[in-house]
Amino acid sequence: MTAGVAAARSPALGVIAPFFLVAPLGLVAAGLLIAGANSDSFVAVNLPRNVAATHGVVIGWLTTSIMGATYQLSPVVMGGDLLSVRLTRVQLYLHVASIALFIWSLWEWDVRWMGVAGAGLYISLLLFALNISVALARGKSWSHPRAFVTASTAFLVLAMSFGLTYVGALQPEHAWFGITLGRLSAHAHLGLVGWLALTLMGVGYQLIPMFNVINRAKPRFGWAVLAITGAATALFGSAMLFDPPVEARVVLAALLALGPALWGIDQVLLMRSRSKRRVDIQGRATYASLFFLAAVIPFGLAASAGTPLTPDGEPARWLLSYAALGMLGWLGSTLVGNSYKILSFLIWFHRYRPLVGREPVPVASEIYSEGAATAVLALNGLAALVLALAGVSGNIGLWRAGGLLLAAVGTAHAATMLYMFLPKKARRAAAPIPVNRTVPNETR
Repeated sequence: MTAGVAAARSPALGVIAPFFLVAPLGLVAAGLLIAGANSDSFVAVNLPRNVAATHGVVIGWLTTSIMGATYQLSPVVMGGDLLSVRLTRVQLYLHVASIALFIWSLWEWDVRWMGVAGAGLYISLLLFALNISVALARGKSWSHPRAFVTASTAFLVLAMSFGLTYVGALQPEHAWFGITLGRLSAHAHLGLVGWLALTLMGVGYQLIPMFNVINRAKPRFGWAVLAITGAATALFGSAMLFDPPVEARVVLAALLALGPALWGIDQVLLMRSRSKRRVDIQGRATYASLFFLAAVIPFGLAASAGTPLTPDGEPARWLLSYAALGMLGWLGSTLVGNSYKILSFLIWFHRYRPLVGREPVPVASEIYSEGAATAVLALNGLAALVLALAGVSGNIGLWRAGGLLLAAVGTAHAATMLYMFLPKKARRAAAPIPVNRTVPNETR
């Protein structure tokens, strides 16, 4: 179920745009870390360089971008105003400083600075959750986006609480418990599935029909996707704390995959019913994300089985391939497509809409370069495939090449975001306004 759109409630461009502009730097950092890796990267997923690169992608790129998008969509689509616009700016400053320090401290494995940065990140994400929760509570009807983001915000707080506890356990004076791979997996999937996937799936139920002009077809499994994914994520996070045996891990992974699989079926059916026949960047990103979703599910099931498919000396290879396909392929493709549509609309609404009726203005699709956006999407998909293949084959040279591709994706994504702010001219002349026609107040 989609929600009505109240474009006039859109926050100021200067509030939302910085999130999209700084987020790709996390991808650049992750790519450079991977490019400098050695063969030890395939030995364990929890090596400092691997952990730092993962957080660069997840918190630096994906989460920062999604925070900006959520701040935009909460008042426009979900129906409620934010608690404070000023708090949004403060939260971004704290978030950027904390994630930069956190990635460095993970790379150096400096647990003291890790604790400082982790506390800063935790406060930042709590401020985000508070701001968004107020907006969600002020909504008047329960649409898919509002329900999914409500659940995902709760999982974000839970995932970060796990993470901060783990950072505390690493401090020499604490050492409360050992951080096993099962406990790391619980933390990772609370964040990746509970926070990121639920958010992007819920927003997808709004943006995919809206941008592809799907009027008649309705999602079949929306509420089931939310219920199944939420329950499966909670069960997975709880059970993995106790490092269950292989058989239990495979069952948990299958349950975790069910909700996203139903979401994928929904999106395929919706895209087949679109009235807009031309596929733009958002449509291409949707198809790319569905391709990677179909790939990540079997990889996740294989990774949950342990090491039968990989040499005992390099047990992390399939896990790294699974991470690349999921984080970059499925979630990353979705993010890339939506980022151009959301930011171009914001720029058009705040910069060009007041000029409608006075002079020719570009349409939103003319604010970004379709070709450049498609190139970024393709490059991101290539990086995901190269890294996944490197993990399966155990080829460290290919792994480093994937890192360089990833850094290029981040650089290109940032450059194309900045390009949208350059002045644009309408490619088509505006229709003349009749002499006796009064221009509406909102366009004067």
